[in-house]
Amino acid sequence: KSMAQSPNATDGIRCRAIDATPRPQSASLLNNPEEYKIIDTDHLRQPEISLRIILPLLYLLRQKHGDAKVDRLIKSMGLDPAELNDTEAWVSIKFVCLLRDEIFKQLYGLSEPPSREDPLWQLWRQSGIVGFERALLGDILPVLRAFGSPGFLYSHISKEIRRANTVLKAEVISQAPGRVVLSMRPNDPETYEEGHEFCLNRVGVFECVPLIWGFPKAHVEHVHCMHDPINPADHCEYIVYFKERPITQTLRACCAPLACTLLGYNAKNFLPLSSSLMSIQTLSFIGLIIGIGIEGWRAMFSIQKIYDADRKHMQNVIERADQRTMDLWRESHQLRCLALDNRNISAYIPQALLHRLRMSRQQAPTLGGSRREVTILFVDIRSYSTVSEHLDPEDTIRILNDCFAAWMADVQKYGGTVLEFLGDGMLAVFGAPNDQPNHASQAVRSVKSMVKSMDQLNESWDVAGSNKFWKCKGISKLGFRVGIHTGTVVAGNLGSNAQMKYAVVGDAVNVAARLEQLNKKLGTMIAVSGDTHMLLCDSLKSWLRPKGHHFVKGREQSVEIFTHGKSGESSHPPGAAAEKYPHHYRRLSLH
Repeated sequence: KSMAQSPNATDGIRCRAIDATPRPQSASLLNNPEEYKIIDTDHLRQPEISLRIILPLLYLLRQKHGDAKVDRLIKSMGLDPAELNDTEAWVSIKFVCLLRDEIFKQLYGLSEPPSREDPLWQLWRQSGIVGFERALLGDILPVLRAFGSPGFLYSHISKEIRRANTVLKAEVISQAPGRVVLSMRPNDPETYEEGHEFCLNRVGVFECVPLIWGFPKAHVEHVHCMHDPINPADHCEYIVYFKERPITQTLRACCAPLACTLLGYNAKNFLPLSSSLMSIQTLSFIGLIIGIGIEGWRAMFSIQKIYDADRKHMQNVIERADQRTMDLWRESHQLRCLALDNRNISAYIPQALLHRLRMSRQQAPTLGGSRREVTILFVDIRSYSTVSEHLDPEDTIRILNDCFAAWMADVQKYGGTVLEFLGDGMLAVFGAPNDQPNHASQAVRSVKSMVKSMDQLNESWDVAGSNKFWKCKGISKLGFRVGIHTGTVVAGNLGSNAQMKYAVVGDAVNVAARLEQLNKKLGTMIAVSGDTHMLLCDSLKSWLRPKGHHFVKGREQSVEIFTHGKSGESSHPPGAAAEKYPHHYRRLSLH
């Protein structure tokens, strides 16, 4: 049934007339759970709204539509229903707005939220009222009751709202006995997003504050609204009328003293002996004292019951606070350990891939991949075998790391991803895992940057004296050879569910490796395939020159080669380039 059919749906607030005309129903999405799309939910978990505000709404929805439908609704938003049972958790404004849209779509079959006059909106006001039921308040009830009276709580409402809503600023404009004017305005109006259902929810909350002390509901007038479609204000303003103590309680407190006073006054009529001993005034006074004592005993008994209940609740609050303190300490320790682990593990994962994993952390990685066009770059150190045979392992690692660090920075500078280090070689890809329309041009730009980086490394090695290891072999400075090819590969996760790696598999990887080897035969430093060259911009094409068609191992057709510099510019004595790579690229073809 609609909330408008409830007898308490519209009392206590001035609102427009409710249009109960039946609305057209769109096709329900509840029968098609496979159409639900799991989304990135980080933005839904921003600490802006306490779940204490949302839980009463979910409580009402579960009563009306059942647990199964509500759980399915929450799962369709990418969250686990169990996450929304923690009263100490927080969600974002975007989550609340998305929840609103999904409620209308999945539970009421509406493709978009209804008009402001629709009675379905009263669900949010009713949730504000339900939120003050003792069962939902739980251990927070004695904390609220400690304020002593509704007026005192209304006067401190800004602090209480701040504890449940970090994006709103509440202010008490004026206050008088039985009346208070409250204002709500966003801390950042430019980014604050909410609907008028928030206003209805606040009205329900303000109405029920007196119920904490057993007083009648307050009367709330919403005089200014940020969501008024005709005349929107820069804040929401509410006038709350309430009773501190009902007249019935005052009369009840006077009943016992008055009754005993009357009995004392009439005692002379049915106790003749007392007339000679005490006057009527004395008897009346004694009756008044006895009545006050009886009322005091009754009040003390009632207060003691409340005190015992509150003391029990407060003890639970203290125990929960102590437990929460220990939990927070354990969680902070675990988070610190996880942060350190993440820092250490992330050093082994390409940054582009790590970013993708963080953006989809709710989904576990799976084996498999997809076809995509990429540019493969393979680079290794020229004359490495000749140089390394006279190097200590420590010096070898240091020189390799110097080269890899410089090359990796050049690749990442132009959007590439380094997939692996193989001996003295490095495999990089442009166009995966992230799309990169100009991947061929970016790969060549990174090579141009590598040339400058290698010159800077040789200068630093000359200053440090490390060049002695290769100058004794007739090599003036260290260089590199690089092969670049563009083609279609399958990019994805390779391995097993227990251990996997991101890889690119296809003929393009093999061709890039063969082009790097071809540099030795051609006496060049850079070998770019014709497939890559045709995708380059004019300025990069002019940086390269044709080197003819050449056959590479594993291909029946020749490959057109482009290189940089004059013929023989990068060649070295035959003895300096005599290294061999048996089975080296057979491993590479698996990546």
